[in-house]
Amino acid sequence: MREFLERHIASRHYASWVALVSFGLTLVPSVPFGAVLCSAVLLDNRRWVRIWLLSSLAAAAGSLILFAFFHHLGWDQLVVRFPGIVQSGVYARVSGWVAAWGVWALFLVTVIPLPQTPALAVCAVVAQPLPLAFLALLGGKGLRYGAYAWLAAKSPQKARAIAARYGI
Repeated sequence: MREFLERHIASRHYASWVALVSFGLTLVPSVPFGAVLCSAVLLDNRRWVRIWLLSSLAAAAGSLILFAFFHHLGWDQLVVRFPGIVQSGVYARVSGWVAAWGVWALFLVTVIPLPQTPALAVCAVVAQPLPLAFLALLGGKGLRYGAYAWLAAKSPQKARAIAARYGI
């Protein structure tokens, strides 16, 4: 991943490349994007705000695709395809939040460090309007990624430790 970032650092579209990675890692989570974001900002901290904003937008778009997919599946098919979702502690916690707060639970899920995909699936089963869901996702991702990007821009040593933990 670091090689990919270094290969595109000279491009004036560097923030867009990072956003593309954000979108991809949202759909297929293999590495925590927060670590990639820290690394990307460390490589070019002058563009940290643009990297943060575009990455947040791309992650929210990817999350909305997953949200719509899980919503379309419905609860019965979701449990059949992902049986571990009911056994995980995420289900009980997030379903309580959704019952109490509705779409605000989706915002909360994107801000706090929970396994994003199962939590998003639980939120998606409850009928939420897609535009409102997108705003909640964008706000949550923006807040979370803004903290990571700010940390990388203003405290490089801490950000290097986060990126190094994942080999980025």
